[in-house]
Amino acid sequence: MKRKKLVLLVSAIVLFGGYSAGIYANMTQPQEALTQKQIDNPNTEKNQTEIAKSVLESTGRSQQYDLNDLENVTVYVGSEATNSEDNAVVTLNFGPKNTVVAVYRSDGSVYEFAGDLGDFYGVQNVTFVPVEGLGKDVVIVQERVNQSLGSFEETDVIKGYVYDGEAYQSVLNTPQKIQSSWNDIWNKGLDNPSLWRRVTEETESKWVGGEDPYFQVTRYQTYLESDNKDEKIEPEDDTFQQKDERVVVEQFYWSQEWQRFILKEAIEKETGEKVAIVENLKASAYQLAGFEDTEDYRIVRKDDSFDYVRKDELQF
Repeated sequence: MKRKKLVLLVSAIVLFGGYSAGIYANMTQPQEALTQKQIDNPNTEKNQTEIAKSVLESTGRSQQYDLNDLENVTVYVGSEATNSEDNAVVTLNFGPKNTVVAVYRSDGSVYEFAGDLGDFYGVQNVTFVPVEGLGKDVVIVQERVNQSLGSFEETDVIKGYVYDGEAYQSVLNTPQKIQSSWNDIWNKGLDNPSLWRRVTEETESKWVGGEDPYFQVTRYQTYLESDNKDEKIEPEDDTFQQKDERVVVEQFYWSQEWQRFILKEAIEKETGEKVAIVENLKASAYQLAGFEDTEDYRIVRKDDSFDYVRKDELQF
């Protein structure tokens, strides 16, 4: 879908990229396992190199990345809710926009490769959330995206993954924090006066277990403007004055049918088929700045395809 505004296009790329990233587990060929010693001591030079080499080989990236460019290796260890087997998520940072994330599962003696979560801009944190209703952990990756294409944007995105017995599947993708600044001239042309705009979003989130688990996020959004007239350099924070604000509460509940966290279900009028809504575009912080999408929701269909639709295309 083509967005009308470049700023929104950038945000869409950030938020939705995780849905199209390759997530797979190569179970047909033996992969080099990680030892308990490597997992426990990932920061020694020898272990970092060996871990990185194993991850790149297991994920098929040996020709994509040079170990000489490796900046750091981080290992996050958690427990599977059902059988207490340790999971290890390994991140390899090769610089901005180049972080590889892979999952390993313990067989009691070594950690074997279990899945490739994809390439990330940068990983802030990884947590394991045991959800009783699922009987397993949700692996939560907090991705940090800093970019300056169309806007000066810093965004934290929460991405959730669940192991389905064969691979880790993407089940949740939503912003956690946003600060985005841009000048009207960039979007509207030089004939318009210089005006710096900014939207921010801070969130509070909680996981609720039980038989019907859900993830609730409360979004505190603000819209600000700066009287700084420089057209190229982002103004200092203290030059921005708040013009509007709102609080948005969203609840993503686990759907056994869809095998993911969704907002709600609907019927697509054109096809008569049931679809799941995975994002409400009207909940975006950019709405405060006057950006209106022609579509209202992002949906997923039974064939796992995603699309953007207007509210009047759905029957609730």
